[in-house]
Amino acid sequence: MNTDREKGADGLFPRILGPLEVALNRLAANRTLTISVAAFLVNFYLVSAAFFPNLSEINAWDEATYVNGGRLLLDGQWPRLSNSPLGNVFYALASFPYADTALWLVHSVSLGRVVLFALLWISAMAVAWQLSDLASPLIMTGLLFVTKIPVSILNFPSDPLFVAFAALGFSQLLAFYRTRSVNRLWLASVFVGLSAMARNDGLILGVALIAATLLLTLRERNFWKPLLVSAAPFVILIGGYVLFYGLRTGDFAMGTIERTYDNFEAGHQTIYGGAGEINPVLEAKLEARRVFGTAEENRYSVFRAILRNPSVYLQRLVTETSKLPGQLLNAYGIRIAAPVFLFAVRGLYDLLRQKRYRLTVLFLLWATPILSGFIITIFRDGHLQFPFYLVYSLAAIGLTAAMGNLGNRREQIFWIVALVGFMAYGVIDRKPAVTYGVFLLLAVFVIIRIGWRTMNLRPNAWVAAMLLFFAGGIILHGDYAGPKVRVLGQAADERGVLFMIEEFPEGTRVAAGSPGPIIAANMTYMGLASLDVPRFDDSKEFLSWMRGQDIKAIYVDHSLSSDNPFFWELISSEIGQELERGFVADEGDIQVLFLTE
Repeated sequence: MNTDREKGADGLFPRILGPLEVALNRLAANRTLTISVAAFLVNFYLVSAAFFPNLSEINAWDEATYVNGGRLLLDGQWPRLSNSPLGNVFYALASFPYADTALWLVHSVSLGRVVLFALLWISAMAVAWQLSDLASPLIMTGLLFVTKIPVSILNFPSDPLFVAFAALGFSQLLAFYRTRSVNRLWLASVFVGLSAMARNDGLILGVALIAATLLLTLRERNFWKPLLVSAAPFVILIGGYVLFYGLRTGDFAMGTIERTYDNFEAGHQTIYGGAGEINPVLEAKLEARRVFGTAEENRYSVFRAILRNPSVYLQRLVTETSKLPGQLLNAYGIRIAAPVFLFAVRGLYDLLRQKRYRLTVLFLLWATPILSGFIITIFRDGHLQFPFYLVYSLAAIGLTAAMGNLGNRREQIFWIVALVGFMAYGVIDRKPAVTYGVFLLLAVFVIIRIGWRTMNLRPNAWVAAMLLFFAGGIILHGDYAGPKVRVLGQAADERGVLFMIEEFPEGTRVAAGSPGPIIAANMTYMGLASLDVPRFDDSKEFLSWMRGQDIKAIYVDHSLSSDNPFFWELISSEIGQELERGFVADEGDIQVLFLTE
């Protein structure tokens, strides 16, 4: 006779294994999905070193700050909408299991990177599946395998969160375009709302979604119904959070215009390198205030600031725009970017050739968040990578169209001219990596063309061609880092963090050039790279001010000694006098200094 425990076990395992078996059977039945999952797992293994960073490999500004935001949220401190509430919730969940771990920040970042990497793959593949009538999803699989974007974008956590939910929203918009199912539009609105809670660029997507819905339904009798569905979840999510935050704090402002204006001031770095006295970003902001007026004078309106001095803004715009081609090549991988963009242009042309004008407009609308960079005149690599799933989708369509039309003389002439032109550009502009990538693509085309003619490969031409392109992509990617065995607590910066944990009570105020190590030690970061810090001519006045701020120690690394030379000069002159070394490593590159009484 079975005991109650045995009966429970007999019932438990079928409940767990049954759905798992069904899922595995479905996976095995769908060859494309099986290959994609296998490719993801292999790719995960090959780039896994990025998921297990040491403290020095973590972005000491954005990444550390978002993780800290998650910890603060667990303490009941919610952020404004402009400060990525979704990012804070995400890292509250990621940091919770490691709350009592010494190097909790490092472990939280690891878990976050793993989840974000998977989200990027899932969301990009979701878009590819919706376009499977135009290109095989396996092309997207191959592109994700050979690109570095899903790894490089992880250093700014709000970027992959925004991109993943924006891509999921686009996949549902495409599903609505295909099926006219209003439920898909509802899901698109939810995902876009979540993207806006990751980055304020999602607010632009909210407008884009409404515009896309109008484009697709305006001629219909009851067009207002899908329009309402496209707007309602987005408005409820954003408005609901603003209301929730306002009721808790009394502050109902979104914070978007303030954050945008701050980025606009930082964008002055485009034409102003600073005098090298203090942090270059701070110097650029101070110069922007001199040229355009202060934020208060302009009431945080970027457009009002531009109107104060349009000629300087135009200089910024022209300078930043002139850098854009090179920045795009770097953001998308300098060896692989040119081939990808050529295929994307070919894909866009194919959509127009097929008179799929609405679908073309959907792609363009979903890329609009990138336009904000022209206003603030800043284009980070992550910013340029926002629409990577759109670029890769168009590239997949272009590759499919090119292979189907490779026997056409015009097609051949286009590729010869384009590829030779890019090779010449690489030589003239001294970018051998561009020449290398384009030459390899040309070689693949030649091999495929010769194979079709002389070896009669037409029945298996598609598979053979895709394998050749995939091999070329792997060559262009270069070496994969592979897995690594992470050892924590031995690097100088990690030992410095452990020293602070042992030496100071939690929450002690520590001055530093960047927040990462201070957050890792559970101390209170007192940033010296801030316009709130007064400038002092005398080091003793500076230390007196720090004592008045109840600062107990100074953490020294390159972000202080190299990036903030003005303050480092004041600090270094007092070492051995009013500052005492408590910890020193790497020949003084890492130090913890005590303020003597």
